[in-house]
Amino acid sequence: MDGTIIAGRPTRRRAGGLMAATVAATLAWAGGAAAQAPLKIGVLSDMSGFVVDLSGPGSLTSARMAVEDYGGKVLGRPIEIVQGDHQNKPDIGVTMARRWYDEGVKAIFDIGITTVALGVQSLAKEKDGLVVFVSSSSSDLTNAACSPNGISWAYDNYSQSQGVVRQLLKEDQKSWYFMTVDYAYGRNVQRDTTKMVETGGGKVLGSIVHAFDTKDFSSNLLQAQASGAQVIALATTTVHAANILKQAEEFGIRSRGQRLAALSLTLHDVKALGLPAAQGLLITAPFYWDQTDATRAFSKRYLERFGRMPNFIQASMYGAVTHYLKAVAQAGTDDTAKVAAAMKAMPIDDFMTKNGRIRADGRTLRDMTVFRVKTPAESKGEWDLYAPVATIPADEAFAPADPKACPLVKE
Repeated sequence: MDGTIIAGRPTRRRAGGLMAATVAATLAWAGGAAAQAPLKIGVLSDMSGFVVDLSGPGSLTSARMAVEDYGGKVLGRPIEIVQGDHQNKPDIGVTMARRWYDEGVKAIFDIGITTVALGVQSLAKEKDGLVVFVSSSSSDLTNAACSPNGISWAYDNYSQSQGVVRQLLKEDQKSWYFMTVDYAYGRNVQRDTTKMVETGGGKVLGSIVHAFDTKDFSSNLLQAQASGAQVIALATTTVHAANILKQAEEFGIRSRGQRLAALSLTLHDVKALGLPAAQGLLITAPFYWDQTDATRAFSKRYLERFGRMPNFIQASMYGAVTHYLKAVAQAGTDDTAKVAAAMKAMPIDDFMTKNGRIRADGRTLRDMTVFRVKTPAESKGEWDLYAPVATIPADEAFAPADPKACPLVKE
């Protein structure tokens, strides 16, 4: 009776064969659907607040350019970018990141403010997601708070201070005084920069802290001026530093012989300050739009798209997203551990970084350049703001990995 039909129904054997075929077809359909499910990545940043020009919509633009240039797909899956504004509030940022991970976002990029970054670092490990810090600069992310799920991509407070300190010590500027924001980032900058100054033969004469919401720095500047220090170091955020520099110019501090070391400025801060107030300042960064043919080509495209030249953080986002997508392709999966391993195994080679690499602690190593802000007479255009002074090799630009602080680092 095999293969015969009774009353319009298949025999048991025939029914079993049809059921198996149906199951196989369903599994094949489900597998095809899964293969086409979007690979979701998130850009979480300050999209509207006081450091919006540091990364924000500019970094989102760069991320979109990276996805488009990659072809919009990886492993046959479309790439989807979600975006969010953490408003520089840890509760909002961590809640948003948690929801994203729960909804299938595999990697979150950017972050920024230290308190949000530390929260997302912990959450990424809990949720088995990846977080790639682009505008977060706390060196704690690769030390005491290091995680196999976190990668610090662009820079940190150590590398940004390093070039400025080196250059000023070379110029025999040995005595220092800190103006520090009363916040985790400021304390980290003062701590790490103090070590650099003292190791280089300099001396820190003192410091004064200011509240996060301070706008009038008159009394702080008078105290720093009275210290007699050759260098007044600004261990504070880009916005605070810009305000301090404006007020210092009104006080005539530089005209009286004291140097100002702005340890956190980016291109847009200098642009907003203007060359008369910013001229002569030293900036350490991994990228400037007018460095090479490759940086100029990218920056021209970015300018046409966004209306402004990219700062080094916004440019770095392009490389971070591209490297992640290459790692997904290399690993053949979006599994966090395998993708993170692939990111650390592959060299970084893009328009701003040659022969870069990611250490076990998550720190990305690349050369850094010390730039001097041009005088108004030197500048030949709206965005012609920097002149190169020196290059710091990657192994010297960042603090050595510390096995005592981060268990991911082997002795």
